Amino acid sequence: MSLYEKDLKDLTKMVFSQKYEVLDTPQKIKGKSGKYWHFDAFVKNEESLFGIFIRDWKREISITQLRQLHKACIDSAEVDGGIMICNIVTDFSRDYSEQFGIQLLSRGYLISKLRSKKFSSSY
Repeated sequence: MSLYEKDLKDLTKMVFSQKYEVLDTPQKIKGKSGKYWHFDAFVKNEESLFGIFIRDWKREISITQLRQLHKACIDSAEVDGGIMICNIVTDFSRDYSEQFGIQLLSRGYLISKLRSKKFSSSY
């Protein structure tokens, strides 16, 4: 199976597990507000936990989804930041995510990262 045929969850795990611990079981976390937030995965390093939303849609990511991730990160005490994984990224969504400190990654970026690691490790 080629990288292009893999789903976003598998690509996300492949990229982040090279450097960090990936908790890829979807979890609900109760926020300070009492609302439950559904995260698709988490990336953990020594001191921080980052919540991941994975949206494997055939269209661009909506600002509403970025807002939801931002709210979830603010409301959840144990989550230190957010990462949005999607298929299509627009300039507007990239600008919006940068304003709120959300990392926005596309399928193309993940595949590029994996290909460059494979290429650099072959030497």
